[in-house]
Amino acid sequence: MIDLDSSHSPSESAPILPEGAGSLLQSWFAFLASFGRTVLAFRQHLVSLAEEADRQHRRAERLAAYRLRHSWKKSDIPRLKTLDVNRAARRRMERVTGRGRPVVRPHKPLVLGVARKFHDLEPLFNSRSEPQKRRRAFKLWPRYQHYVEALYRGEHALAKEQGIPGPSVEAERRVGEAMGISLATVHAICGKIRRMRKEWDDSANFPPITLIAYDKWMKTGEHPWINTE
Repeated sequence: MIDLDSSHSPSESAPILPEGAGSLLQSWFAFLASFGRTVLAFRQHLVSLAEEADRQHRRAERLAAYRLRHSWKKSDIPRLKTLDVNRAARRRMERVTGRGRPVVRPHKPLVLGVARKFHDLEPLFNSRSEPQKRRRAFKLWPRYQHYVEALYRGEHALAKEQGIPGPSVEAERRVGEAMGISLATVHAICGKIRRMRKEWDDSANFPPITLIAYDKWMKTGEHPWINTE
């Protein structure tokens, strides 16, 4: 008699695996599960970092507002309410009588600030940007002062090569004119970067740049690092 009980017969949809394949698949599934947990943990870590960064950002906004508490005006009250200020600040808000333009900046989510920063810096990395926009973005770049000091070293070496008396002053003058800042400001920036370099070489190790290379960068978007090798 034909056994109609299919529970003991192999299913047509279940392939017969070669010997050892079962343990291999189990190892693979274990790896995928472990990988999935790693990705999830990394995602949760990023979320935690973002939340902590936003808390610190809001805290900094509140501290800035607290420092201006003696200048608060009625027009500041709506802005202060966006900062989730403490009880003492709320009591002071009730006593505010001054009028005029507000002095407190309202809360802005950190992500908006980051997006605005990227927007402001975008021309520096976009080869299709107008040179004038690229120059403005250059001054907003967090490493702007490092570039100023690198430009000074590039122009100082060039002035010495050209035999110009007082190459240090000449380099400061050239860089100052190009950047729209005073000689004293160039001197102060260079001193700051040199002190950083003494503390840790890698914190201020930009190669020297000439103003010719800088101008080409601003016009074309091509980064001007000089090959020092």
